[in-house]
Amino acid sequence: MSDSKKIVRFTFWMNKIWQIGFVLFSILMINNMHQIAMVTILVSILASLFEMVYVSRKYHVQVFNQKDELYFAKDERDRDIALKVHSALINTFLLLVIALWILLSILWGMNSLSMAVLFYVLNGWIACAFIIPDIQYYVLWHKYDQQ
Repeated sequence: MSDSKKIVRFTFWMNKIWQIGFVLFSILMINNMHQIAMVTILVSILASLFEMVYVSRKYHVQVFNQKDELYFAKDERDRDIALKVHSALINTFLLLVIALWILLSILWGMNSLSMAVLFYVLNGWIACAFIIPDIQYYVLWHKYDQQ
């Protein structure tokens, strides 16, 4: 398995930890569970920092102050795979923005856009915006990198 594939796999699972932690944090805060929320956000921040330090030390890539978005791609083949995957992600993000706009328009039209409903809708959308593209990235990388 190439280093790029290992980096993608490791960052996928670490991203899931901190992303789910951030979503849980906001849900716990709105439900007045502040102590559990603080522990959750602390675990998320520590997971994110561990991810950056581990990748930079283990795979010798510069995560901090990088000038290249494809910092993990070691060769031309990895860059081609990353560009294919990023092209697919642009469409996913566009669909997520359109879905949010439609959902908010429907809620606004039904006059049921209270602050709590708006919070849960936006929190759910953020969870989808975190999780769906990350899963798509992981799956497409493995689809295009058959080594």
